[in-house]
Amino acid sequence: MTQTDSKPWHRQFWPWFLIAIPASSVVMGVVMINLAISGRDSLVREDWYKDGMAINQRLDKQLKARELGIKAQLTLDKHSGDLFLDTENLDISQENELSLQLIHPTLEAKDRTLKLYLAPNNRFYSKLDFTPEGLYYIVLTTPSRLWEIESSINFNNEVSGQALTPNS
Repeated sequence: MTQTDSKPWHRQFWPWFLIAIPASSVVMGVVMINLAISGRDSLVREDWYKDGMAINQRLDKQLKARELGIKAQLTLDKHSGDLFLDTENLDISQENELSLQLIHPTLEAKDRTLKLYLAPNNRFYSKLDFTPEGLYYIVLTTPSRLWEIESSINFNNEVSGQALTPNS
């Protein structure tokens, strides 16, 4: 004789197991859509298209810095927050202010643009109101943006006389 199970379907294990598989997919899909809508990717700059279109202009500015032989050395006193920049082949009678962008590779909130002013000892100076840590990309230029130097620096290492030269 065969024995039949007399329990109704909603008291069985297998129907609920089979229902749980697509139900968990729906729940995870809703969670992923919520994360995608509410999260913001700070790795992508809002003006990425303009940056892409301007790449040739930036390369021309870097070439101009290389042609002029402009070089710089960055020195940071982490205790006082004093940032000094010594330059070579820069006409300091024409340029008494430089712009230094510190660009964090992943966190847009840590990006800073500093104005460096010519100090009496022919060094450019700025006082930092924050302590940079880790890797930063650096863009050094003048307010007129005739030339530009791009480099990178790791502030976890000793930053004393870090050379900034135009990319080849």
